[in-house]
Amino acid sequence: MKIIWTKRAYQSWLEAAQYIKQEFGQRALEKFQNNTQQWENILSSMPQAGAVEPLLMDLKQKYRSVVISRKNKLIYTIEKDVIKIDDFWDTRREPKLQTKGLK
Repeated sequence: MKIIWTKRAYQSWLEAAQYIKQEFGQRALEKFQNNTQQWENILSSMPQAGAVEPLLMDLKQKYRSVVISRKNKLIYTIEKDVIKIDDFWDTRREPKLQTKGLK
């Protein structure tokens, strides 16, 4: 399946990547990038691999999530033959603030 990132998700991912590089260095950034790529590969072959996201269960759209590192989560939906990465969460944030952009 094809994977596309929304502008919102990609921007959040970039911010996390920049923070990781600044605070922890190039090796940590490369690990973060590799984790993201591995999950993209898994999802493209097994779209149902992520759990239904509990914080978004009350919405019409069925959002799924995968934890790509201790502090980050990909939020995605499955639409026909496309996996759309809708958001990228820093799990240390207040849950209500994270879901705000999708509700």
